[in-house]
Amino acid sequence: MTATIGFILAIALLVYMIIRGIDMITATVVTAAVILVTSGLNIWEGFLTTYSGGIGEFVASWFLILGLGGVFGQLVLEAGLATRIAKTLTQKLGAKMVGAVILICCFFITLLGINGYIMVFVMYPIADNLLYQNKMDRRVLPFLILGGGACGNGFAYSLDVCNVLPGNYLNTSLGSAPVLSFIFTAVAAACYFLYFNYAQKQSRKQYTQEQLLAMYSDESGIASDESLPGFALSILPFAVVLGAVVATSGWGTSISILFSLLIGILLITATQFKRVKNIKNSIKTGSSSGLNSMLTVGAVMGLSRVLGASPVFQQLQEAVLNLNMPMYLKAFFGTTVLTGLTGSAISGETIFMESFARAFIEMGIQLEAFHRIVTEAALVLNKLPNSSVAILTMSICGCRFKDSYKHILLGTTLPCFAAGLLVAVLATLGLTF
Repeated sequence: MTATIGFILAIALLVYMIIRGIDMITATVVTAAVILVTSGLNIWEGFLTTYSGGIGEFVASWFLILGLGGVFGQLVLEAGLATRIAKTLTQKLGAKMVGAVILICCFFITLLGINGYIMVFVMYPIADNLLYQNKMDRRVLPFLILGGGACGNGFAYSLDVCNVLPGNYLNTSLGSAPVLSFIFTAVAAACYFLYFNYAQKQSRKQYTQEQLLAMYSDESGIASDESLPGFALSILPFAVVLGAVVATSGWGTSISILFSLLIGILLITATQFKRVKNIKNSIKTGSSSGLNSMLTVGAVMGLSRVLGASPVFQQLQEAVLNLNMPMYLKAFFGTTVLTGLTGSAISGETIFMESFARAFIEMGIQLEAFHRIVTEAALVLNKLPNSSVAILTMSICGCRFKDSYKHILLGTTLPCFAAGLLVAVLATLGLTF
């Protein structure tokens, strides 16, 4: 009884701390302590072996990948590559496609494994300027950036952590179940684009152009065309990295990612050395950002190991596995709920794979489809009010919670749920590729 109460208290405390903005490392340590004490487990062994062991294994596997990913993202930011791509696409496609342009840019930045926080810093000034130039409501900006990122998080061959994690447990490739991946992304992206246009239409009914422009703190100026690289050189590193990932997929996930990111870094350095003013500082800033993310995710990995040792969680695991529904739907709903509780796609995905992957494998589940469904399910409830990513994005964009969160909730959560459930049902019906 004590273990059950302690387990419920620990999860509630974790959600509370995340909502209050307490850093994930502190939150996981406190949560792990409550679980260890109330479960009657050895607290010192729990921290020094179970918790620390989870962190250590993750750091050993991800140190170079996240470090190089951070450097690549920083170079993209300083060279102005994303700015040039966004400007060119807007000029070619027109003002009515501004939402699609921002979604596309966020998609490709995330697809190449650039840290989500860096992606927000890269895209915010660009997207804000595009909306300003077209006299649009900027309060939908956090939703649009997060939506574009979600499209890239779970897409086949994505270098994002969400797509890489399942392969560590299932020995599957980054390109697992590409058809399911395309279906999810197509449905979600179409919904994002339609919601963006709907929200803008409603805003134009309520506000004048002058009132919409007054929402901006300034003219959201970004680099002039003369100072930006050409379109071909801007898109080249993205195309090369993505092509390298596909070409080297047989080398193993970690080696493929490291090789591809290194090629991208060298290519940007060689072609944009005049725009990257201080390569040493870029490497330091970018790698620090990537490694900070690594420690945060590592802490979640440590907590997942402690959760797995709890007798209450083991009972919960048996209850989930005994649910009377197809295994693909079990995987979808199980990952979705854990993601909602932790407020993080990576956290929910990690805990689910740590706790359930082996059992699902023994059930004979098709591994590639399992990989894809878990990845997509982790994107459904990862933007609830306890989500640090959602809160940070609104903060960076200078948007108030009461003005922008409704767009995040309606614009991203419902489309991801519909698209993810569709993919799980299709897998149940036999479409597993």
